[in-house]
Amino acid sequence: MDLFKEVIADCIGNDICVCLKNNAPTGAVLLTYCAMDAMAFLSMPAGKQKVGRSDFENWVEKYMKTGPEQPYQYNKEDLYGARCGIVHTYGAESDLSRKNQCKKIVYKINSLKHFYEPAKHPDLVLLGIDLFVRDFYDAVDKFLVDIEKNESLEKLVVERLPSLFHIKKPELE
Repeated sequence: MDLFKEVIADCIGNDICVCLKNNAPTGAVLLTYCAMDAMAFLSMPAGKQKVGRSDFENWVEKYMKTGPEQPYQYNKEDLYGARCGIVHTYGAESDLSRKNQCKKIVYKINSLKHFYEPAKHPDLVLLGIDLFVRDFYDAVDKFLVDIEKNESLEKLVVERLPSLFHIKKPELE
């Protein structure tokens, strides 16, 4: 699983951290959603060639969790809608949120807390970016455990991993 570490930890994880450390929170959020797409691609059923909404939602539902004390618990439709909004329009709104099929998600920098008050704003969630990213890293850790325990999943991941974008670090001479 050296390639997994190289792609997921050293490339994707590092890029998200660099964004957070260099005052680029929107970049961190965008990359986190892109990374979720990548995890969904790796875990989609055998025989599929293209990752889709259901793959993203299945991965989110299985792996993306936050603390039980948080007022908002991740919802696959909400995160898919948020992903579409930031990836397609660099904004918070998506076709799904405009059709009231998911909540609109906005973000708070330097926060390890999510905010959701359904009595006041039933369709609006404020995610703490640092918590969101940490929860994603925890989700990847759970995914890694499943890969190690499931031979067929490991086979799929090993076959698909070389397709993910990564920059090979130069060998030291």
